[in-house]
Amino acid sequence: MTRTSVALPLAALAIALALIVAAIKLVLRAPGIPYNVSELFLDDASVVSVGFFALGLIWIGAGAMLTALVLTNSRRPYLVLPIAILVVSLISKMLISRGVTYESLDDILGSNNLFGLVTTQGSWGEWWRGTFLRAGADAVDFLERRVRYCALYSIPLITIVFGLLPQATRHGGRRHASDVAWGLTTATAVLWLWASGAIVLLWAATDNLTELIAPRGPLGIPGLLFLFGVIAVAAGNVAFVLTADRSIPRALTATGVSAVCVVLSWLLLNAGLEPHVNKYADVFSGAQFLLGPDRHHQLTSTVLFARWAAVYLAVVGVIAFGAWIVDALAAGRRATWRGSAAPEVS
Repeated sequence: MTRTSVALPLAALAIALALIVAAIKLVLRAPGIPYNVSELFLDDASVVSVGFFALGLIWIGAGAMLTALVLTNSRRPYLVLPIAILVVSLISKMLISRGVTYESLDDILGSNNLFGLVTTQGSWGEWWRGTFLRAGADAVDFLERRVRYCALYSIPLITIVFGLLPQATRHGGRRHASDVAWGLTTATAVLWLWASGAIVLLWAATDNLTELIAPRGPLGIPGLLFLFGVIAVAAGNVAFVLTADRSIPRALTATGVSAVCVVLSWLLLNAGLEPHVNKYADVFSGAQFLLGPDRHHQLTSTVLFARWAAVYLAVVGVIAFGAWIVDALAAGRRATWRGSAAPEVS
């Protein structure tokens, strides 16, 4: 791999980190930001904590692209996928845990309750009760927290990975696995998504997520499916953005697709969220909770949409950038390998 093929992506990474940190610090000083955002970061939003959080954001796309590349170069992607998901998810947790407060993570993941359920209430029977007692509460809590994080993170990760598979073969690569192997990989992904959804929702240790999701959205469709649609739209949007560097028409197409995706994702978000959440004598919509300053000050739909558009485009841009970093490094590596493998002409 040449120095240029490495230096350009790494320089872009350094610049992007500086810009993301500066943008977050600026947003935190703005009036009327959601309270759950203002209280998100460790050490009063120090540069170090915000920097780790920025790395975690970039890692969403980078980890997904890395997984997609590994899958396309494997003959048994159905075996590789679970391992890659766990590794990428745990790296994400390491980065995020060094950027945000434990209280913020607890709001999403919930408190560790498995040890008490198994040992006190006997939820899993006597054998598991004895096993948990021998392992100890600290070991069980350590594993539970990571399982819950991996389950939550796996849902967008798998969706983005499958959206990036075409991009992973762009530079002359090809899928090494058979159609049967890819069918098994798809089945593995679906089962993993189902299990992750069960851990995140059915066995949730907090109501901060479950109370925001509408049991039934339009046409009686579960709200969870609409929210998954938001993730799928964003994943497809990322794939389009990554093609924007090929030509001006493609860049214009990616811009138009992004504009449509903003509107579509907003409609899906509102269809999937509970319109009336009752908490502490306050009534508010799920969108108000996620995008509003607090539970007491209601924002208009126009302001909420503007905030969503800004958040959505920023997230898609950062994910696409992280995927581009890994893709650029991989392309440079493949070009170097081809150059070294080419026969010399005398």
